Amino acid sequence: MLSRSLTALSLLSSTVTAETVLGVYMFHRHGDRTSKSTPPANLTDLGYQEVYTSGDYYRSRYIAADAPYRINGINENVVKQSQISASAPADTVLQNSATGFLQGLYPPVGDVLGSQTLANGTNVTSPLNGYQLIPLGLVSSGSGSEDNGWLQSASGCYAATTSSNEYFYSTQYNSLLNSTQDFYNSIAPVINNTFAANQISFKNAYTSMFSLSPSLPYATRATRRTWQLTRSH
Repeated sequence: MLSRSLTALSLLSSTVTAETVLGVYMFHRHGDRTSKSTPPANLTDLGYQEVYTSGDYYRSRYIAADAPYRINGINENVVKQSQISASAPADTVLQNSATGFLQGLYPPVGDVLGSQTLANGTNVTSPLNGYQLIPLGLVSSGSGSEDNGWLQSASGCYAATTSSNEYFYSTQYNSLLNSTQDFYNSIAPVINNTFAANQISFKNAYTSMFSLSPSLPYATRATRRTWQLTRSH
């Protein structure tokens, strides 16, 4: 009787620990871009590489045949349009970043998978070595809702603004502010004609210095990138 109980417990434990990924929602930031101080801002080659590499990483995690968290039923090579939805605001940098990410997520499939035979027997191969076209939807801003996929100051979401401002009272923020000040002091000679001394700090790095200063190299501004990911089980 004890043996049967242990066997049943073992089976139950295996069932509980097994994980099936049903879908993935991703909120991804754009890649490195040129400065907004010299419009129009454009995605740089570095930024293109960043988002493509990121897409390739998430392919290896969720889509490839040997992906450790492979989405249940997802097509591994040829994209199935009903299984994917992508969108970005009406902005060159953001839309090109999304396209670059999708190229890494579903790369060209080559001449074999990227070809079709017509009714008259003619074989047609898609351009660019089987490049896969994935539609990109348009996200609107200004809804004033935290459910909106695009939140920034222009969207008018006061709850999001309040939540963001709370970061400045956190232990994490104050620790980074103090521990990185020597670094920002070291780049002061490069941007002191643009920013006052009391503005050159971690606090203004994202919103002002790295975004607006054309003197800082692309590689430095690339540290802005961030993303968050949620999974369904």
